Amino acid sequence: MMDTVTKAVALLLILQISHGFVVPQTTTIQYKDNISCNNDRRRIDLLMSDSGETAGVEMVSLASLGNDHEAVGESIAKSLADWLDDEWMPQEVHVKMGVSVKNTYITCRSNGVDDISTIMTDVTDDLYERWDIYNKDAFVNAWDIGNYVSDYLIAKAGAETCGCSTKISE
Repeated sequence: MMDTVTKAVALLLILQISHGFVVPQTTTIQYKDNISCNNDRRRIDLLMSDSGETAGVEMVSLASLGNDHEAVGESIAKSLADWLDDEWMPQEVHVKMGVSVKNTYITCRSNGVDDISTIMTDVTDDLYERWDIYNKDAFVNAWDIGNYVSDYLIAKAGAETCGCSTKISE
């Protein structure tokens, strides 16, 4: 059997670098000890104990957010702008970034995407592609916003957050 470190290294090898950050790809990998990893599943089975029991990482479900993606997108946009206004100073660019985040969120969810890391990466990529619109007035970068969206979705889905998560503006 592969040890835990070897499995973790194998998983890292299937990750792609995007704008300097690691993002998971939709890939299935079969280890020699018959453990598979597919990040499109609700449960990613990464570790196997010596007894053969599988321990996994549970994905955060966005089902509790409902199907009104427009309303959730609007809430994210408002929360983001409020957070940036509180953190820095009120600026129109914060509203523009929020609109971009809202549109990306709606697109992702309307296309059946419910993986937070995919939504976070799409938000970041969409902002990054048009960063010249925001760059002059922004005190943050696209990844700061993507991370906030991730923290927001995790918190609103009712999942456990960590001490380093951004405090969500209500």
